Amino acid sequence: MLVITRKNGQKIMINDNIEITIVEAKNGVCKVAIKADKDVKIYREEIYLQIKLANLIGKNTNVSAVDSVSDLIKNKDSLNKKIESAPDVEEEVIVEDKSSSMRINNKNVES
Repeated sequence: MLVITRKNGQKIMINDNIEITIVEAKNGVCKVAIKADKDVKIYREEIYLQIKLANLIGKNTNVSAVDSVSDLIKNKDSLNKKIESAPDVEEEVIVEDKSSSMRINNKNVES
């Protein structure tokens, strides 16, 4: 890791196509401007980590599980009728996935 000191207005160059300018640095906060080609993806770390997590979850999601949930949402009316016919019984719909199931009862299904 390269650690350097820069003052307001000074720049850092990465290759020939990325320019980082220190806009303002005071009270422990540094504001930077990044100039790069449009095809260069630039993210704050917390956003980057969320994207990586979402991609990992998506990669490990069983397509049939997503289709099952989609079918449940599409057939909401028939599902509501089935639940209303047995108002004191709680049903559980299990989506085939490694670690998730979805419990549906008359309290959490809207008409």
